[in-house]
Amino acid sequence: MAAPAPRKINIAIIGGGIGGLALVLAIQHFCDLDQLEVNVYESAAQISQIGAGINVWERVYDILTELGMEAEFATHLREGETSFTCRKSDQPEGVTFREVSLDQSGKMLLMHRADVQDIFLKYISPDIKMHLSHRLESYSYNDCATQRIDLKFRGGQKAQCDLLIAADGVHSAVRQVFLPRLAKKLGKPELLESLEPIFSGSRVFRGLVPAEELSKVWPNHPALTKPHQYCGLDKHIVTYPVSRGRFVNVVPFYTDYSKEDTPFTGSYIGSATNEELLQVYDGWESEVMTLLKCIPTPSHWSVLTMKPFDIWADEGVMLLGDAAHAMTPHLGAGAGQAIEDAYILARVLGHAQKKGSREMLSDETMKLYNCLRPPVANLVQARAKLQTRFYEFREEDVDLSLVEADSSLHKESDRLAKLGAGIWDGFHWSNHSVVRQNDADVADLLS
Repeated sequence: MAAPAPRKINIAIIGGGIGGLALVLAIQHFCDLDQLEVNVYESAAQISQIGAGINVWERVYDILTELGMEAEFATHLREGETSFTCRKSDQPEGVTFREVSLDQSGKMLLMHRADVQDIFLKYISPDIKMHLSHRLESYSYNDCATQRIDLKFRGGQKAQCDLLIAADGVHSAVRQVFLPRLAKKLGKPELLESLEPIFSGSRVFRGLVPAEELSKVWPNHPALTKPHQYCGLDKHIVTYPVSRGRFVNVVPFYTDYSKEDTPFTGSYIGSATNEELLQVYDGWESEVMTLLKCIPTPSHWSVLTMKPFDIWADEGVMLLGDAAHAMTPHLGAGAGQAIEDAYILARVLGHAQKKGSREMLSDETMKLYNCLRPPVANLVQARAKLQTRFYEFREEDVDLSLVEADSSLHKESDRLAKLGAGIWDGFHWSNHSVVRQNDADVADLLS
């Protein structure tokens, strides 16, 4: 008589956003799905992306290529789109102070989040079970030998799993249970400082400007064809074309540094009027003001982040994306880091699965993920925070140790040139010694 097939490992992924979907795709690539049951639990009634633009840098493009999606993403490559312009714009006549070339970082895709999501969804296996309208409230452990994690959802739904993966964002319900349990287990109450999101001090308007509308009022506006960083004291505006040039993604930030890293209460997403937006940037150069006038109903967000911590996996629970390292968007790296998390996590699981399915749940597997992901993502989180200071002319009296000693930032005497060097350095974070060492560790431990 043939032996019965081994029981499948049940993986529950909380969150169907960019990070959660990237994890599904990576698990499909690196793991044997025949030995797994993968369930994605999404709180919304349909999978959709809020927000607008997303940056796909060379490292992420290489991951998406390895996962079999290069042909899809290659259609969004734009000829010559490997640099952007930095301007001092908080004055009637703006001045360009740096052209930031990304040639050493390779490809740069500037896309709408919905376009990325649509591509991901095309490649999801029909064997993956998607559960919509499932908002996780909490999880707990039972005494069973298998599926020892109980999931409780708002509305009364329940489920069980062997491995719980949190891709549920900055307000992660998983983290609310994970960190207190970990803090008690390890005797590290300081972990509780990362339990709740904190306010970065920055607020942001967001809007998509139809290229056709902008062309009517300013033919050949520079933002139509090239990314820009319009910079000023305590404010900056990120723009870049998306959806193959049909829109310009416009993201104006303004910051109160006295509120940086403070507790946050209330709703962080709202709406604003065009009049409110224009008032914030009153006195800026006409190139900026013309662009802002084309945003009829901007959304308005508070930028939340969190205090970093370095243990993201324990007892069959693993965190990724904003649930683990919510960061400011000032390097355009948040979504990319979530994709890198998913890629490494799936490789770790696939590496363990080759030893036996149950090995995916082992302490060694948890430790390996903790070794390979927090160092890079936490570095990028810290560097994104510093990047704000360069954009908004607040770099003085700030710790610049994240910028390595050989950076030209440390050699420049002219202030605008120094700011430009700092901005350039931020977008080349992948050259940092911490990242290079981590990449070597990944190659060595997961070969």
